[in-house]
Formats: sequence, structure tokens, C-alpha cells
Amino acid sequence: MSAGRGLPAGTLTFLFTDIEGSTKLQTELGTSRYQDVLETHTRILRDAFKNGGVEIRVEGDALFVVFPVAAQAVRATAAAQRALGAATFPHGATVRVRMGMHTGEGRPATAEAGADYVGIDVNRAARVAAAGNGGQVLLTEATATLARADLGDGVSFRDLGEFRLKDLANPEHLYQLVISGCAVDFPPLRTLDRTATFLPAQPSTFIGRAREIAEGQRLLEKARLVTLTGPGGTGKTRLSLRIAEESAAAFGDGTFFVPLAPISDPELVPSTIAHSLGVQVSGSEMPLLRVLDHIKGKRMLLVLDNFEQILPAAPVVGQLLGASPALKVIASSRAPLRISGEQEFPVPPLELPDPERLPALEVLAQSDAVRLFIERAMAVRPDFRVTPENAAAVAEIVYRLDGLPLAIELAAARVKVLTPQAMLPKLRQGLDMLASTARDLPERQRTLRGAIAWSWALLSEAEKRLFARLAVFVAGAMLPQLEEVSGEAEVLDALSALVEQSLVRQSDLDGEPRFRMLVTIREYALERLNESGEGDEIRARHARAYLSLAERSRPYVQGSDQKRWLDLLEQEHDNLRAALESSIADGRGDDACRLVSALWRFWQVRGHLVEGTRWCERVLALPMSGVPPLVLMGALEAAGGIAYWRGDFSLAAVHYLRAEELARAHGDDSTQANAEYNLSFAYGMPLSDLARALDLLRSARDKWARAGDRVGVGRAAWGLATFLQLGKRGEINPSQLEEARVAAKEALAIHRTGTNRFELGWSLHLVGMIAVKRGDFAEAAAAFREAAQIFTDDNDLSGLVIIASDCAELAAARGQLEKQAVLIGLADALAVRAGTGILKEISKQDGRTEVTDIAPEFRAAIERGRAMNAAAGIAYALGEVSRD
Repeated sequence: MSAGRGLPAGTLTFLFTDIEGSTKLQTELGTSRYQDVLETHTRILRDAFKNGGVEIRVEGDALFVVFPVAAQAVRATAAAQRALGAATFPHGATVRVRMGMHTGEGRPATAEAGADYVGIDVNRAARVAAAGNGGQVLLTEATATLARADLGDGVSFRDLGEFRLKDLANPEHLYQLVISGCAVDFPPLRTLDRTATFLPAQPSTFIGRAREIAEGQRLLEKARLVTLTGPGGTGKTRLSLRIAEESAAAFGDGTFFVPLAPISDPELVPSTIAHSLGVQVSGSEMPLLRVLDHIKGKRMLLVLDNFEQILPAAPVVGQLLGASPALKVIASSRAPLRISGEQEFPVPPLELPDPERLPALEVLAQSDAVRLFIERAMAVRPDFRVTPENAAAVAEIVYRLDGLPLAIELAAARVKVLTPQAMLPKLRQGLDMLASTARDLPERQRTLRGAIAWSWALLSEAEKRLFARLAVFVAGAMLPQLEEVSGEAEVLDALSALVEQSLVRQSDLDGEPRFRMLVTIREYALERLNESGEGDEIRARHARAYLSLAERSRPYVQGSDQKRWLDLLEQEHDNLRAALESSIADGRGDDACRLVSALWRFWQVRGHLVEGTRWCERVLALPMSGVPPLVLMGALEAAGGIAYWRGDFSLAAVHYLRAEELARAHGDDSTQANAEYNLSFAYGMPLSDLARALDLLRSARDKWARAGDRVGVGRAAWGLATFLQLGKRGEINPSQLEEARVAAKEALAIHRTGTNRFELGWSLHLVGMIAVKRGDFAEAAAAFREAAQIFTDDNDLSGLVIIASDCAELAAARGQLEKQAVLIGLADALAVRAGTGILKEISKQDGRTEVTDIAPEFRAAIERGRAMNAAAGIAYALGEVSRD
């Protein structure tokens, strides 16, 4: 301690905090209501900082706190951010607090100085905090070094690199605190060291286009929306990136790339932009509104790539431009956006030499088109040069290819085996043939197609075969599926050749190679596949390769390694969709039934229930005369399961009843037991025939017991407990509730010994709800916490919906009516996001309080719950129920 002033001295960690957008928030709420929000905010921070922190001063929404121990400061900020995320602020306010800290020499000022501390280290901490975003914690290397050994659970560092901060002479190495349960991705830091540019790295150098770059910059100075137009292969994306790079210095709030090629739904444009900007969207917040709020008043440049697929979303761009006068947009598209203020920039071909009047070699080599040819040729043959012998051939090659970058790259890749002189006659012949047979195509499109056709013609037979067969893959493929579908014994040699010839692109995914084709090249390869006469066979191979992957994943999508397998299926979802599509189109009912049977749990857990419904409808509409009965039964169970999770119990009963009939006629004890178990829920959940549901479950339990299937016995016990405990708290026969408790405990004990995390999580839910109805709140809280952790780890939205509702019931049982309303709002919002209707039915049959039952004075609490994201909402729920 310092003498006289009572302030800590010596090596200290200085922490500054403030609310992001506090002025805007105060304007929206008014002074009186903002005061309520500010008091809640300050109380939460003081509670988090009291262990080890010394509050120095509070100025409005900003706190200055010092800690003698750096690790205490780090742990305190993590606790503060978690508490802020879980808190319910008055008047429905959303509060995001930025925090920054630095460790250095703490020298208290003299009384006469009128300050608390003097020295550059306090200023450094303040500048670190000012660079951050709401919800973000930044720290310097000094603090990170001292705190690293004692961070606490769920806390780690992310190295952000060096940044220049205002008023500080030297760059500061900054780290971000990564806190489990809190946001981890944020917009760029507000620093002076360099303009924040978030543009993708390119795999090869950019050649030429100096005139076009300058023209693009000139147009961008005059207009706020510049749209680069032209057909595929003209280099629109690369040129837009170069214009953005050269213009970035004028945009102090950052330059951002937004890839739109992967999406085809215009409704997804705002959320895609939000993701690219690092804007957090939670709860009931609309992505477009969050983006508009984020960009307001900012000097920012957006690069919107491949807009032609989602042209109906063009008005969104107009709204962005209207929200911030300093915002500008570069778009690339095959067609203009046609909104007010747009400046179209048709992308010309690369600068070409005149093959009839060749300049000197050194001049020829400076032509953009020739430079690109040389650069790409040297990538496959490092000693390549333009010489007096090949100059004329090179000039005519790029001239005939109309200066189209993709076409030139394909030709240059052939230099490894063909000299330009040998290449030219073959290329000339191919392009002339195309010109005479495809007169309906625009000239530049004919040229690009001709370049692809010519490159294909030079492949070996094995390479041509593989090239065509690769077209069946959507969004690329990993090597095991590629080998399986290709049918080639030695696929790597041919594949390497296709990569070398720029017909296939290779990337790495988790250390494994993935291969894909550009859209224009894949379109050509599909034509070759269909012409080959083996298209049906290759599509069938593709479907079976991904059927094999889906069936191989099936035992794991509810096991301890669930997330890895669900992520794999998500990664391959486009190929799985293509497999289903071809199976249906070609009438392969067996494959189609097996696919939906293997995939339905993935669709349920990852929120694709609506899509899964459509697939099941299409599959079950196929002729099934040649499909084995138990394979058809699997598809019916999938359709029934999806209908059940969507809350359509009458449709679930139709499918489950047909499946049970097939199982009874063709299946063994275990198969029959599973069908009876499924059917019981279609009768039991809507309470349409509870006696029949219980009979089915008892029969299933007996059959599973005869088969020695202990896990099956546990599932049946779980089902019995579910139906026996249905009803409002206080209205269930005690003996019936005790029978339910015993059955639920039996199910939980069995599922703890297995690997099915889904069944374990739902057993915990059931044990917890029975405990609520028996008045054992501590047991209920423990069960809900464990179940929530399982569902969170596995990203199981349907499970989190139920836990949120369970916690609302527990809050009501404890008389916490406002908290109950918040959690009902949370559960309602999560149910909409997951696409599940199961909560509505469970609420009805279990006598749970619903949104429409909440008293008017708690309507605002419901909206606060709806506005929470899943992580913050579940943390809030569990934080409340954990106390006795």
C-alpha cells in the first residue's frame, strides 16, 4: 500500500471497463430506465471484481479497478462476462461490456496532483480497453505472461498479434480472453497500426490489370456501389479483391470479404454478412437489424462476391448503404444488382498482344495476358521462358483465348508436356470446332468452354474417366469417397494430373486432402459424364459411398464421439443430398430408404427437421415392391421419428403403425420391441390411448429382456416412466409417481453404462422432472445441469429446448414467477430455432405453463428470454436453479 493515500502500489494489473453503445442505449431508454440498467450492470461487475480487485473510480458506465495479482484479474473478468451474459437486464436491454487490462508499475499520485495513479501503464490499459468490442476482454502480453499458469476452468488466450494504439509510441502485443459459454468472435479491433482488412489469401499471384484497378478505385471514389460484371472465368473475384486492397486505406473501420457463392437463398444474405463482420446475433435479434446497427456511422468497405445467385436480395445492399453514409460496397456478379446509385463496371479481358505485330520479347512479356501465361507455366515448369522460338505461339494462344484468365491458366498448365508451338494447333482446332457448333453461346463463353474442352482432350483416357466421374461430387470430396466412386485402382496418379492441369482444386481439411471443381469446370465434366453412358452407374456408386458413410456414422451420432460424426455429416450434407436425389430420381428405393433411416437422427439433432420431412415424403412415395420389408420399416421409422419431433403425433402414429406391422411379420424380438417402443410414443404423448402405450412398452421390455438387450430394457423403462409421470405437479397419484421414479432411475442406471449420450441426456431430464413433481429441487437441479452439459456439448437443440422448459417448471415450483417467464420465452425461441414441435405437445400433456398463460406483468420477461442466445439462456437457467 502507498503511504497516505491508501491505494495499492507496486506491480499491479489495471482493468478498465465500459458499456458498448451506452449513449445510444441511454437515448433509447431514457434517463430513468437507463439508470436501472446501469445499476444492474455495476452491481454485476462489482460482485465479480470483489475477490482481489480494488475499485479506484466509476465514471458513468466505466469502471477502473486494480488487482495485485494478474491471474485474479483474468479470472474476475471471465466471471464478469459470464454473469453479464446470463443476466436479465431491466426493460429488455441488451448490455455488452468491453474490458481491457495491462500489468505494470502502479504509482499512486500525490494528493496535490488530483489524480489516482500516474505513469504510462495506466494509460496503456485504458487504450487496450478502448480498442475492444462489447463482450470482449483484451490484455497485454505482460498480463498474459503473469496469468497464464492460473487461468481457471474454461478460460484460455487467443493471440491477436501486435497493434498500434492511440497515443502509444510502440505496438502492443494483444491477447483476447476466450471464455467458455461466451462469444469468441468479434469485429476487428479499433487500432491505428494498420487498416483492418479481412480479405482472403489467394493461392497465386495477381497479374496485371493496373488500368482496371485504377478505374475501379476511381469509380469507387465517385459511387458507393460498384458492381463488377461479366461471365464466369473473367476474373471478377480477383479483380474486386485487388480494388479493395488498394482502396482499404480509406476505410478506417475495415474492409471485409463476404462470400455469397455457397448460398442460394436470398434470406440468408444478412446472416452471412453478419458472420463475415463478426457481428453477434442472438435470441430474437434479426440479423439485418444487428448488421445495420453495427455499421451505423462506420467507414467500411464490403466486398460481396458472387451476387448473381441471390439477386432478389439486392434491396438488402440498399439498406446497408442507407444505414451508413460512409459505407461502400464492391459487388461481383454476372448481372447488375439494379438498385439506386449502382455503378456497373464490365470486366474487360486481360490486355492482349497483337499476334500480327509482335513487339520485342521484353515488351511482349509485359502484356498482362502473356505475363499470366508465363507465371502459371512456370508453376508447373520453372525453367519456362518466352523465347524467339515460342513468342508467336504464346501470343496467339492468349489472343485466341480472348484474354480470359481461367482459360489462360488451363492452357498454361499444359506447358509441362507441350511446348507453346505444339499446343497452338491443338488449341486452334478445338476452339474453331466449338465456334462452329455452339453459335448460340456468347463469344467469350464459347472461348472459355473451348479452353476447358481443349484441356480435357489432352488428358489420358484414365484422366478423362476420372475427370467425368468427379463431377458427381457436390462441393468436393475426401479421398476415401473419391476412390470408392471412381472405381480406379490407382486413382492418385490421375488425380494429381488433374490438379496439375488446374481442372481440380486441392485443399486441406483437418489435415486431410479435399478435392473440388470450380462451377464452370464441373458443369463441363457433368456433360462428359452424361455422354459417357455411365452416368447412372456413377451416380449409384456415389449414392452408395455416402450411404456407407451415413450408415457407418449411425451408431456414433448419439455416442460419446457424437460431435465429430455430426460435424462430418454436416460437412458432407451436400453430397448426402445428392445421393438422396439420385436414388429417388433413378428409382433406387432400397438406397433411398436406407439413407433416410441412417440420417434422420442427424436431421433431428442439427435442426434439419423440415428438410428431413420432405426427403421422407419423397422416398416413401417411391415404388417399394423390390425393397426388403425391414429396409422399408427403417424408412417408416425415420418418417415417424421426424413427425414425432415436429409434434405431429397423428402422422407419427401412421408411420410407426406400418413399421410395427412389418416388424411383427418379418423381425426378431429386438426389431419388434423397437417398433413397439416407437409406436407407444405416438399414443402416449398425446394421451390418445395411454393404456395401449403402456401395454406396448411392457411388451417391448419383455422382448428386449428375452433378447438380452439391457439397453433396450432401459429404453422401455424410460418410456414407462415418461408416461406415468405426465401431469401437473401436485395432481399425480403418489404411487404412480413413485413407480415412475423407480423406472426412471432404472433407465438412468442402464444408460450411464452405455455410450448413447442422447438417451443419457433424456433420462436425466426425466429424473429431474419427476424430482420437481416430488419437491426434491436439489436433485432436479443436478439432473438438469448434467443433461444440459450433454446437449450443449453435442449441439442438440431439441434437448436444450426441453431443459429450458424443465428449468421454467422448477422456477415455478420455487415461486420464481419472473424467472419462469424468462425461461418460457427462452424455450419458445429455442423451439422455433430447432424446428421442433415436441415442446408444445409435452407442455400440453404435462400441464406446463405456456406463453399464453403468463400474466401481463411478466410479458417483458418472456421477451427477455426470447432475446437470449442458447448459451447465455441455459447458463442463466442453471445459475438460478443451482441454489437450494
